[in-house]
Amino acid sequence: MKKLTKIVAGLALSVCALLMPAQAKTVIRVGMPPQIGYSPLNVADAKGYWKEQGIKVEVVPYDDSQAVGKALASGEIDVGADLIGNWVGLQMQGLPIKIVAETQWSNGDQKLLIKSGQEIGKLKGQTVGINDKQVAQLFLLSKYLNSKGMRLADFKLVEQNPERLTDAFVKGQVQVAVLSDLFANDAIRRGNGLALVDSASYSGIMPQGFAANPQAMKELREDQWVKFFVGWLKAVNWIRGPNFKWGEYRDLLNAKTFKNFSAEGDAAMMDMLSGVKFLGVYEQIKRNGELGGLEYYLRDVLRFMKENGYIKNEPDHQTLLDTTHFQKALQAFK
Repeated sequence: MKKLTKIVAGLALSVCALLMPAQAKTVIRVGMPPQIGYSPLNVADAKGYWKEQGIKVEVVPYDDSQAVGKALASGEIDVGADLIGNWVGLQMQGLPIKIVAETQWSNGDQKLLIKSGQEIGKLKGQTVGINDKQVAQLFLLSKYLNSKGMRLADFKLVEQNPERLTDAFVKGQVQVAVLSDLFANDAIRRGNGLALVDSASYSGIMPQGFAANPQAMKELREDQWVKFFVGWLKAVNWIRGPNFKWGEYRDLLNAKTFKNFSAEGDAAMMDMLSGVKFLGVYEQIKRNGELGGLEYYLRDVLRFMKENGYIKNEPDHQTLLDTTHFQKALQAFK
């Protein structure tokens, strides 16, 4: 009888454990590549915008976008910052992530470079370099080539991480490459490169924002998500507002955003900052809402991927995103 009682008690405890909700996460881990557009994460951390709301956030730096995507898919981080097009590309590879916010546009900080003295039309059949798994860069490259009567298929595409691609461009191993500002500036300076076009040439072609791990979306409370985004919005306001101090911001960029990289001084960093368009709150409400600009962008990217043979079928774009928490943060912040 005692043995039976113990068995029943054990089963009861097991059932209770299964029925109990998963323990909520207490820290939000957010990953970012070394790009100035995501520096509000460092600002929010340094200014205590999350701490003052009672949540804990850890900003984790990575060397490139691909590393951020891998960390997000594996659950190493809860949320990541990158180009929206790249998030779509990772989703089409089957990685378990969900787009949760469009926050700004690349407005010149992504550049298509060519070696000085070369002509793109005379380089058909040769190698063009992009960063690993960079669907957003492919989209920009395709847009430019189409405007010149060419296609992606006219070139051999090679994927490398930003540092290796920059070195390959400098050494003349590739004559054309797409790079973000931090690496593009280095390639221009050391590799005698010229910018054929940049993301400002096609307004809105490279929106940036956040994607989340679905498990983290379940484990983190709604108020944690909303407060995380409010902290981000406060940081953006500081950068855009009258209390902005360049010296303080520059030191933060060098110590955190561009950690382990050289940004080449104040002028270069100011130019990088001008290459990002932070959207106003009301514009973000419109773009992240139902039938907003973000949905139209996702459809454009999926169509591009299908037409160029990267996917066989276009999924319902609405299954790729969930901006509910970000929209609540925007409503609370406006």
